[in-house]
Amino acid sequence: MIDNDQTHDVQTGEQAAVLYDWFKHLTSLSLLTLGGVLSLSQSDVAADIKKATLVLVLFFLSLAGMASFSGAAMVVESRTKATPLSRWVKPVGGIAATSLSMGIGAFL
Repeated sequence: MIDNDQTHDVQTGEQAAVLYDWFKHLTSLSLLTLGGVLSLSQSDVAADIKKATLVLVLFFLSLAGMASFSGAAMVVESRTKATPLSRWVKPVGGIAATSLSMGIGAFL
């Protein structure tokens, strides 16, 4: 017979692993996009981009990177201390994904 507490721990461990991978990929995407935007902003192609738009794009991409890195840190902290995931993990994930989408959308 399977104990419900054991099953819950396994599901929480799998959830944490998936969340960590998701945050890790969001962090990488944010950094790559940030580097791409900064590189393109220095070229002649982007001479028509307004400074305010560029600052807005950089803000959203930086926010996405910080939020996704913070989310990964929350997952690591909960796993190393063997505590439940913080209730802030999901909102931070939403902030990271939304900020990345808004940054890329504003740049395009």
